[in-house]
Amino acid sequence: MFLRERITRRRFIAMTAVMAGAAAASLGASSCEPPAPNPLVPLRGRARGMTHLAWAWHFGVDSPPERIASVLAQNNMGLILKSHNGTEWMSRWDSSDFAITGPGRIAILSNYFERYGIPFHTYCVLQGLDPQREAAMCADVISAGARSIFIDVEPWSGYWQGTPQAAQYFGQEFRRLQPNGTLYLCVEPRPWVIPRIPMAEFASFCQGIAPMVYWETFNTAENVRYFEANGFPPGSAGICPEFLLDVSYSLFAGYNLPIYPVGQGASSYDAWVRFMSRAYQLNMGAVSVWRYGVSNQDIWPLLRYVQPRPPVTWDEAPGLAIGSTATVANTGACLNVRERPAATGRVVDCLFDGAKVALRDGPVDADGYRWWLVEVRNIKGWAAESDSRGNVWLLPS
Repeated sequence: MFLRERITRRRFIAMTAVMAGAAAASLGASSCEPPAPNPLVPLRGRARGMTHLAWAWHFGVDSPPERIASVLAQNNMGLILKSHNGTEWMSRWDSSDFAITGPGRIAILSNYFERYGIPFHTYCVLQGLDPQREAAMCADVISAGARSIFIDVEPWSGYWQGTPQAAQYFGQEFRRLQPNGTLYLCVEPRPWVIPRIPMAEFASFCQGIAPMVYWETFNTAENVRYFEANGFPPGSAGICPEFLLDVSYSLFAGYNLPIYPVGQGASSYDAWVRFMSRAYQLNMGAVSVWRYGVSNQDIWPLLRYVQPRPPVTWDEAPGLAIGSTATVANTGACLNVRERPAATGRVVDCLFDGAKVALRDGPVDADGYRWWLVEVRNIKGWAAESDSRGNVWLLPS
């Protein structure tokens, strides 16, 4: 077939990504794929809709992927991971085991996070010096499994240095390679900064805008003067979450695109309550957190409680079944394996958290438990799926 059929570049990338993902699945917990989330969380179906999101610069500074996956899965959130800067993959700056080296690693990470119901997005810094190459890299990221790319466009050193024509060319080339790929434009909502980037050109091919609502970073005397000079006096509260959200709405609502504001993760819980409340008043239905590694840990349960609008749904999660495998979890010690499916059955083994077992028979409901016949290390016996309080001991894997 390969000799008779012409393979396009996009199809080749997609095939490469699939093969990389398959290789990771066959190797399991190895140097190719991150270990299971810690603490362990169950597998979950694919999320449908825009969840709240957390940004991560790279695993070397934010947290290992298994820790990020656990926190985000528990709080119904997605991830925005930096894939590249200009025309260089993030492995130049990230020396961790799971640094982004190209589309193959994107495919592995996308499969890993999505398996636990965590929508996987990426972001990049666009420089505009080689828009054709930057567009190709973004297209490769989408082909490898990322749901979207947030393109960070700022007029500072190391960021956007291109022209409006370069922005147009980037958009045309990306759309040629990925007609249905999703891009979000990430920009500062400071009105004197916006004219320094080709805002209209980028907005013409993006599906949403993500303003950087960094109320603490921007709350300086100099910024107050600039806001006042540009017709946006902050008032007595200064540069606060509500003020920056109102400015963002004034600057970007005219583009008729969804607005997904990026909040300052290192700020207080009370500030985040105000940020979320005002965002929803302005019909900004989902928000994101910059960034995972520096954020106030109290923010995560808040984002779980204040659901996106419209609400996100998840596909049916995979369950336990004869012939599949499961992972022991949440026991606090070990999981008893008994010679028969009963609480009085003789214990033949005790499996520590993280142990992988094969399911050979079941389920059998007895003594208030659901039992599965498990096999590990040539030992067979019956193990309970969970306790009466809902703590799951056998997770699909």
